[in-house]
Amino acid sequence: MSKRILIVDDDVNIRRIVTLALTEDSAYIVNSVSSGEAALLYISRQPVDLLFTDIKMPGMDGLELVRRVRELDPKTAVIVFTVSPQDLTPSRAEELKVDCLLEKPVAPDQLRLAVDLLLDPSRLTASAEKSVQPAEVTRAAPATVAARPRSRETSPLSQAIAQYKKRETAPLEPAPIAVRLSPGGRGGAGRYYTEQQIEAMRAALKELAMEPGVHSALLADMSGIVLTHWSRYRDINVTVVAALAAGNSLALAEIGRNMGQRQPGRLVIQEGEDQSLLMAHMDDLLLLLALSADTSLGWARIATLRACDEILRISRGE
Repeated sequence: MSKRILIVDDDVNIRRIVTLALTEDSAYIVNSVSSGEAALLYISRQPVDLLFTDIKMPGMDGLELVRRVRELDPKTAVIVFTVSPQDLTPSRAEELKVDCLLEKPVAPDQLRLAVDLLLDPSRLTASAEKSVQPAEVTRAAPATVAARPRSRETSPLSQAIAQYKKRETAPLEPAPIAVRLSPGGRGGAGRYYTEQQIEAMRAALKELAMEPGVHSALLADMSGIVLTHWSRYRDINVTVVAALAAGNSLALAEIGRNMGQRQPGRLVIQEGEDQSLLMAHMDDLLLLLALSADTSLGWARIATLRACDEILRISRGE
Protein backbone atom coordinates (compact mmCIF):
# COMPACT_ATOMS: atom_id res chain seq x y z
CA MET A 1 0.00 0.00 0.00
CA SER A 2 1.31 3.45 -0.91
CA LYS A 3 2.50 5.61 1.96
CA ARG A 4 0.55 8.80 2.64
CA ILE A 5 2.26 12.15 3.23
CA LEU A 6 0.69 15.43 4.33
CA ILE A 7 2.54 18.71 3.70
CA VAL A 8 1.60 21.69 5.87
CA ASP A 9 2.81 25.19 4.94
CA ASP A 10 1.05 28.53 4.53
CA ASP A 11 3.14 29.30 1.43
CA VAL A 12 1.45 27.80 -1.64
CA ASN A 13 4.74 27.86 -3.60
CA ILE A 14 6.53 25.80 -0.93
CA ARG A 15 3.67 23.31 -0.87
CA ARG A 16 3.86 22.93 -4.64
CA ILE A 17 7.65 22.48 -4.71
CA VAL A 18 7.66 19.90 -1.91
CA THR A 19 4.73 18.04 -3.48
CA LEU A 20 6.49 17.82 -6.82
CA ALA A 21 9.73 16.73 -5.15
CA LEU A 22 8.01 13.88 -3.31
CA THR A 23 5.70 12.67 -6.10
CA GLU A 24 8.16 12.73 -8.98
CA ASP A 25 8.98 9.09 -9.81
CA SER A 26 7.60 7.79 -6.51
CA ALA A 27 4.52 5.93 -5.33
CA TYR A 28 3.86 8.22 -2.36
CA ILE A 29 0.38 9.72 -2.06
CA VAL A 30 1.00 13.36 -1.22
CA ASN A 31 -1.57 15.94 -0.15
CA SER A 32 -1.08 19.44 1.19
CA VAL A 33 -2.95 21.97 3.32
CA SER A 34 -2.24 25.56 4.26
CA SER A 35 -2.66 25.53 8.05
CA GLY A 36 -2.36 23.45 11.20
CA GLU A 37 -6.12 23.56 11.66
CA ALA A 38 -6.73 22.13 8.19
CA ALA A 39 -4.06 19.48 8.82
CA LEU A 40 -5.75 18.27 12.01
CA LEU A 41 -9.07 18.06 10.22
CA TYR A 42 -7.48 16.09 7.38
CA ILE A 43 -5.63 13.65 9.65
CA SER A 44 -8.69 13.04 11.82
CA ARG A 45 -10.47 11.79 8.69
CA GLN A 46 -7.52 10.21 6.86
CA PRO A 47 -4.44 9.11 8.89
CA VAL A 48 -1.07 9.70 7.23
CA ASP A 49 2.29 7.94 7.48
CA LEU A 50 4.34 11.14 7.44
CA LEU A 51 3.63 14.70 8.50
CA PHE A 52 5.82 17.31 6.80
CA THR A 53 5.24 20.68 8.49
CA ASP A 54 6.59 24.21 8.70
CA ILE A 55 6.92 25.73 12.19
CA LYS A 56 5.81 29.34 11.81
CA MET A 57 2.29 29.58 10.38
CA PRO A 58 -0.73 31.79 11.06
CA GLY A 59 -3.01 30.32 13.70
CA MET A 60 -1.77 26.98 15.02
CA ASP A 61 2.00 26.69 14.60
CA GLY A 62 3.80 23.57 13.46
CA LEU A 63 4.98 22.44 16.89
CA GLU A 64 1.47 22.57 18.34
CA LEU A 65 0.29 20.64 15.30
CA VAL A 66 2.93 17.95 15.91
CA ARG A 67 1.89 17.68 19.58
CA ARG A 68 -1.75 17.16 18.65
CA VAL A 69 -0.94 14.72 15.83
CA ARG A 70 1.11 12.68 18.29
CA GLU A 71 -2.03 12.43 20.44
CA LEU A 72 -4.02 11.18 17.45
CA ASP A 73 -1.41 8.70 16.21
CA PRO A 74 1.98 8.33 17.94
CA LYS A 75 3.28 6.24 15.02
CA THR A 76 3.12 9.08 12.48
CA ALA A 77 6.60 10.02 11.24
CA VAL A 78 7.33 13.76 11.52
CA ILE A 79 9.64 16.03 9.54
CA VAL A 80 9.81 19.69 10.53
CA PHE A 81 11.25 22.24 8.09
CA THR A 82 11.83 25.89 8.83
CA VAL A 83 13.98 28.91 7.99
CA SER A 84 14.84 29.18 11.71
CA PRO A 85 16.07 25.82 13.10
CA GLN A 86 16.62 27.47 16.49
CA ASP A 87 12.83 27.49 16.88
CA LEU A 88 13.05 23.79 17.69
CA THR A 89 15.28 23.09 20.70
CA PRO A 90 16.70 19.57 21.20
CA SER A 91 14.59 19.09 24.35
CA ARG A 92 11.42 20.15 22.57
CA ALA A 93 12.27 17.91 19.61
CA GLU A 94 12.77 14.96 21.93
CA GLU A 95 9.52 15.70 23.72
CA LEU A 96 7.57 15.81 20.45
CA LYS A 97 9.52 12.86 18.97
CA VAL A 98 10.39 14.80 15.82
CA ASP A 99 12.16 12.46 13.41
CA CYS A 100 14.03 15.05 11.33
CA LEU A 101 14.58 18.81 11.12
CA LEU A 102 15.33 20.39 7.73
CA GLU A 103 16.36 23.98 7.21
CA LYS A 104 14.82 25.94 4.34
CA PRO A 105 15.72 26.11 1.55
CA VAL A 106 16.05 22.35 1.12
CA ALA A 107 17.29 20.68 -2.06
CA PRO A 108 14.79 18.21 -3.61
CA ASP A 109 17.25 15.33 -3.20
CA GLN A 110 17.51 16.10 0.51
CA LEU A 111 13.73 16.10 0.83
CA ARG A 112 13.44 12.73 -0.88
CA LEU A 113 16.32 11.31 1.11
CA ALA A 114 14.77 12.23 4.46
CA VAL A 115 11.36 10.92 3.43
CA ASP A 116 12.69 7.68 1.94
CA LEU A 117 14.72 7.02 5.06
CA LEU A 118 11.59 7.23 7.20
CA LEU A 119 9.08 5.56 4.87
CA ASP A 120 10.99 3.41 2.38
CA PRO A 121 14.65 2.77 3.30
CA SER A 122 14.94 0.22 0.50
CA ARG A 123 15.09 3.12 -1.97
CA LEU A 124 18.30 4.40 -0.48
CA THR A 125 21.85 3.44 -1.34
CA ALA A 126 24.16 2.43 1.49
CA SER A 127 26.00 5.75 1.35
CA ALA A 128 22.81 7.77 1.38
CA GLU A 129 21.47 5.84 4.33
CA LYS A 130 24.47 6.94 6.45
CA SER A 131 24.04 10.62 5.69
CA VAL A 132 20.86 11.13 7.76
CA GLN A 133 20.34 9.79 11.27
CA PRO A 134 16.60 9.35 11.99
CA ALA A 135 17.09 9.23 15.74
CA GLU A 136 18.54 12.75 15.79
CA VAL A 137 17.04 16.11 14.97
CA THR A 138 19.32 17.22 12.18
CA ARG A 139 19.44 18.66 8.71
CA ALA A 140 19.54 16.02 6.01
CA ALA A 141 23.00 15.95 4.42
CA PRO A 142 23.42 15.83 0.64
CA ALA A 143 23.24 12.29 -0.65
CA THR A 144 23.33 10.33 -3.86
CA VAL A 145 19.82 9.44 -5.03
CA ALA A 146 19.03 7.03 -7.85
CA ALA A 147 19.10 8.78 -11.21
CA ARG A 148 15.72 9.84 -12.55
CA PRO A 149 14.98 9.61 -16.26
CA ARG A 150 13.46 13.09 -16.52
CA SER A 151 15.82 15.97 -17.22
CA ARG A 152 16.30 18.27 -14.23
CA GLU A 153 16.10 21.30 -16.49
CA THR A 154 12.70 20.38 -17.94
CA SER A 155 10.97 18.60 -15.05
CA PRO A 156 7.96 20.26 -13.37
CA LEU A 157 9.95 20.30 -10.12
CA SER A 158 12.88 22.28 -11.52
CA GLN A 159 10.47 24.65 -13.24
CA ALA A 160 8.56 25.19 -9.99
CA ILE A 161 11.80 25.93 -8.11
CA ALA A 162 12.90 28.40 -10.78
CA GLN A 163 9.51 30.09 -10.67
CA TYR A 164 9.66 30.31 -6.86
CA LYS A 165 13.14 31.84 -6.90
CA LYS A 166 11.97 34.35 -9.48
CA ARG A 167 9.03 35.30 -7.27
CA GLU A 168 11.34 35.75 -4.30
CA THR A 169 13.23 38.51 -6.10
CA ALA A 170 10.31 40.07 -7.98
CA PRO A 171 8.00 42.74 -6.49
CA LEU A 172 4.74 41.48 -5.03
CA GLU A 173 1.83 41.48 -7.45
CA PRO A 174 -1.86 40.80 -6.82
CA ALA A 175 -2.20 38.34 -9.69
CA PRO A 176 -2.97 34.77 -8.54
CA ILE A 177 -0.85 31.77 -9.45
CA ALA A 178 -1.71 28.31 -10.70
CA VAL A 179 -2.48 25.88 -7.90
CA ARG A 180 -2.32 22.10 -7.79
CA LEU A 181 -4.96 20.65 -5.48
CA SER A 182 -5.00 17.21 -3.86
CA PRO A 183 -2.24 15.66 -6.00
CA GLY A 184 -2.19 11.89 -6.25
CA GLY A 185 0.68 9.40 -6.24
CA ARG A 186 2.22 7.67 -9.25
CA GLY A 187 0.21 8.49 -12.32
CA GLY A 188 -2.17 10.79 -10.42
CA ALA A 189 -2.03 14.34 -11.67
CA GLY A 190 -4.64 15.57 -9.21
CA ARG A 191 -6.77 18.63 -9.90
CA TYR A 192 -5.01 21.59 -11.38
CA TYR A 193 -6.24 25.12 -11.99
CA THR A 194 -4.36 27.16 -14.53
CA GLU A 195 -3.50 30.81 -14.07
CA GLN A 196 -6.25 31.65 -16.56
CA GLN A 197 -8.84 29.69 -14.56
CA ILE A 198 -7.87 31.32 -11.27
CA GLU A 199 -7.84 34.76 -12.87
CA ALA A 200 -11.34 34.08 -14.22
CA MET A 201 -12.48 32.93 -10.76
CA ARG A 202 -10.94 36.05 -9.28
CA ALA A 203 -12.86 38.23 -11.73
CA ALA A 204 -16.12 36.42 -10.91
CA LEU A 205 -15.49 36.89 -7.20
CA LYS A 206 -14.56 40.55 -7.66
CA GLU A 207 -17.90 41.31 -9.28
CA LEU A 208 -19.62 40.01 -6.15
CA ALA A 209 -17.10 41.53 -3.71
CA MET A 210 -17.49 45.03 -5.15
CA GLU A 211 -21.15 45.19 -4.10
CA PRO A 212 -21.60 47.87 -1.36
CA GLY A 213 -22.83 45.47 1.33
CA VAL A 214 -20.01 42.92 0.92
CA HIS A 215 -17.13 43.34 3.38
CA SER A 216 -15.03 40.34 2.30
CA ALA A 217 -15.18 37.49 -0.19
CA LEU A 218 -12.96 34.40 -0.17
CA LEU A 219 -12.69 31.38 -2.46
CA ALA A 220 -10.87 28.30 -1.14
CA ASP A 221 -10.42 24.60 -1.71
CA MET A 222 -11.82 22.15 0.85
CA SER A 223 -8.26 21.33 1.93
CA GLY A 224 -7.86 24.94 3.13
CA ILE A 225 -5.95 26.33 0.15
CA VAL A 226 -6.92 29.93 -0.57
CA LEU A 227 -7.43 30.44 -4.30
CA THR A 228 -8.31 34.12 -4.24
CA HIS A 229 -9.97 36.72 -2.01
CA TRP A 230 -11.15 40.31 -1.87
CA SER A 231 -11.56 42.33 1.31
CA ARG A 232 -12.18 45.88 2.48
CA TYR A 233 -10.08 45.10 5.57
CA ARG A 234 -6.35 44.44 5.73
CA ASP A 235 -6.11 42.50 8.99
CA ILE A 236 -8.02 39.34 7.99
CA ASN A 237 -6.01 36.12 8.20
CA VAL A 238 -7.48 34.44 5.13
CA THR A 239 -5.46 31.24 5.67
CA VAL A 240 -7.03 30.61 9.06
CA VAL A 241 -10.48 31.64 7.81
CA ALA A 242 -10.25 29.18 4.91
CA ALA A 243 -9.19 26.33 7.20
CA LEU A 244 -12.00 27.05 9.65
CA ALA A 245 -14.56 27.36 6.87
CA ALA A 246 -13.47 24.01 5.39
CA GLY A 247 -13.72 22.38 8.81
CA ASN A 248 -17.16 23.87 9.41
CA SER A 249 -18.41 22.73 6.02
CA LEU A 250 -17.22 19.17 6.60
CA ALA A 251 -18.73 19.15 10.10
CA LEU A 252 -22.11 20.35 8.82
CA ALA A 253 -22.10 17.74 6.07
CA GLU A 254 -21.35 15.02 8.64
CA ILE A 255 -24.12 16.29 10.94
CA GLY A 256 -26.53 16.20 8.02
CA ARG A 257 -25.61 12.64 7.11
CA ASN A 258 -26.08 11.49 10.71
CA MET A 259 -29.50 13.12 10.76
CA GLY A 260 -30.62 11.45 7.55
CA GLN A 261 -29.83 14.19 5.04
CA ARG A 262 -29.21 12.58 1.66
CA GLN A 263 -27.61 15.56 -0.06
CA PRO A 264 -25.48 18.08 1.90
CA GLY A 265 -26.70 21.65 1.91
CA ARG A 266 -25.11 24.07 -0.52
CA LEU A 267 -25.63 27.31 1.37
CA VAL A 268 -25.27 28.31 5.03
CA ILE A 269 -26.21 31.75 6.38
CA GLN A 270 -25.26 33.03 9.84
CA GLU A 271 -26.92 36.28 10.87
CA GLY A 272 -25.09 38.57 13.30
CA GLU A 273 -25.84 41.94 14.86
CA ASP A 274 -23.02 43.73 13.08
CA GLN A 275 -22.26 41.33 10.23
CA SER A 276 -23.68 38.27 8.53
CA LEU A 277 -21.70 35.38 7.09
CA LEU A 278 -22.67 33.34 4.07
CA MET A 279 -20.87 30.14 3.06
CA ALA A 280 -21.50 28.23 -0.15
CA HIS A 281 -20.17 24.74 -0.89
CA MET A 282 -19.67 23.64 -4.53
CA ASP A 283 -17.86 20.43 -5.49
CA ASP A 284 -14.56 20.80 -3.59
CA LEU A 285 -14.67 24.60 -3.42
CA LEU A 286 -15.90 27.00 -0.76
CA LEU A 287 -17.12 30.56 -1.19
CA LEU A 288 -17.31 32.65 1.98
CA LEU A 289 -18.83 36.14 2.23
CA ALA A 290 -18.95 38.66 5.07
CA LEU A 291 -21.89 41.05 4.68
CA SER A 292 -22.98 44.19 6.48
CA ALA A 293 -25.93 43.61 8.81
CA ASP A 294 -28.31 45.68 6.67
CA THR A 295 -27.60 43.75 3.46
CA SER A 296 -30.58 41.88 2.05
CA LEU A 297 -29.94 38.19 2.65
CA GLY A 298 -32.38 37.33 -0.11
CA TRP A 299 -30.30 39.29 -2.60
CA ALA A 300 -27.08 37.86 -1.17
CA ARG A 301 -28.36 34.32 -1.57
CA ILE A 302 -29.30 34.80 -5.23
CA ALA A 303 -26.07 36.69 -6.06
CA THR A 304 -23.93 34.05 -4.35
CA LEU A 305 -25.57 31.14 -6.13
CA ARG A 306 -25.03 32.92 -9.44
CA ALA A 307 -21.36 33.44 -8.60
CA CYS A 308 -21.08 29.77 -7.60
CA ASP A 309 -22.49 28.66 -10.95
CA GLU A 310 -19.96 30.84 -12.77
CA ILE A 311 -17.03 29.63 -10.65
CA LEU A 312 -18.07 26.00 -11.13
CA ARG A 313 -18.22 26.52 -14.87
CA ILE A 314 -14.69 27.95 -14.80
CA SER A 315 -13.30 25.23 -12.52
CA ARG A 316 -14.69 22.48 -14.75
CA GLY A 317 -13.27 24.10 -17.86
CA GLU A 318 -16.67 24.54 -19.47
